[in-house]
Amino acid sequence: MQKRKLLIAIVAILTISLIGLAATCLAPGETPTLELEIYDGPDYSETDNMCYYRVEATATGMPEPEIEFGDDDNVSALGSGRVEVGVEVGDTYTLTATATNSAGTASVSIILEGECDEEAADADTDADSDADTDADADTDSDADADSDADADTDSDDDADVVKEAPTISIAVYEGPAPEGSICYYRVKATVTGSPSPTVSFSKDDSGGAWLPKRVQINLNNPADTYTLTATATNSEGSATDSIELSWGCPIPEPEPIEEDVNIAVDTSKSGYIMVDMGAFVGTNYTYVGDYGGNKQVKTYLSFNIGGISSLEDVTIKNVSLSMPVDSITAHPELMPEVHVREFDYGDSLELADQVAGGDFVKIFPATATMTNFNFSSPELIAKLQNAVNTNDQRFQLKISLSGINSDNVSDVYVFVLGNIQLHVEYEIPG
Repeated sequence: MQKRKLLIAIVAILTISLIGLAATCLAPGETPTLELEIYDGPDYSETDNMCYYRVEATATGMPEPEIEFGDDDNVSALGSGRVEVGVEVGDTYTLTATATNSAGTASVSIILEGECDEEAADADTDADSDADTDADADTDSDADADSDADADTDSDDDADVVKEAPTISIAVYEGPAPEGSICYYRVKATVTGSPSPTVSFSKDDSGGAWLPKRVQINLNNPADTYTLTATATNSEGSATDSIELSWGCPIPEPEPIEEDVNIAVDTSKSGYIMVDMGAFVGTNYTYVGDYGGNKQVKTYLSFNIGGISSLEDVTIKNVSLSMPVDSITAHPELMPEVHVREFDYGDSLELADQVAGGDFVKIFPATATMTNFNFSSPELIAKLQNAVNTNDQRFQLKISLSGINSDNVSDVYVFVLGNIQLHVEYEIPG
């Protein structure tokens, strides 16, 4: 019986424990809240010219949140939820804290000003000393009370003594740094004075993002300079400092200038040669094929490229010949290939230019239904680039068919000379 009673007691205890544990596990979580409060400071430190604040974080939430502060060199932990923060005189620091639990996260920040100085601390000490003297004097005679009044006046005078005219110095803390097409500097001001001076700058391209004591200056091109002036002002006067800023970023390469031109054939130097018969220049029509004597007919084309070759650092991007067929006589397609060569025949076309020569820039098939001799090729581009590099004033081509058709009639492709042109795409430095 005793064993049974013991077993019942153990089961009851376990049941109560499990109910309590379930209630705890099933309790809804509560998202954290967080507040920051300065509970001491700022105190001036002469050794490092810093203002020290003591800040406490207070959090709520379920389960109890964990608190973390920003991890910077000037932030020191003082215990659970408390830190000491050092801020350089004349600067500012934004302290951030985060509270986290299983229900969520809360973050909050506070801006701490580097506005404290040794003189103000000394003045507070003097004022406290005067106050103690006044308290002792209250136990004396009425005459002593008059002396106390004088002491109060002296205390007020001492408070006035701590006022100090401002000083200011400015320095670059970031830059020169490129951003797109600009070169920017970020500049900060260090100030002293009591009461705390206001600071104004002659320019701020950040739109006030870091005021009151930091600005950004943008330079728009390598020739730009700017003299930045900053002024600190309080009831005791004003002070200024300035700094000269000039382009210090890598100089950007300008975008190249792209051109796209059509160069008409120079009809005064272009035409055709009937082999062993004659050279014909400046005619309305030109021909490629053979004529009734079973001799080749070749077209010679000259283009004036002086407008391009006179430029510096030209890069030829593309070249194409536009040469529409006007008509076809008999069967030139029986001479199966069109041969196009780069061939410099000079300032005039002579029968002597009928000889073989030149470098191939294109070979393509001849057909009975051809509508044009249009083409482009890497070889054509390279030949024009070479002509431009050597400052040539002209670029010339020779066009013929492979062999002849021995039928004793003219087998030719016919072209209007004035319809032929060279299309050139090139770029030069910007």
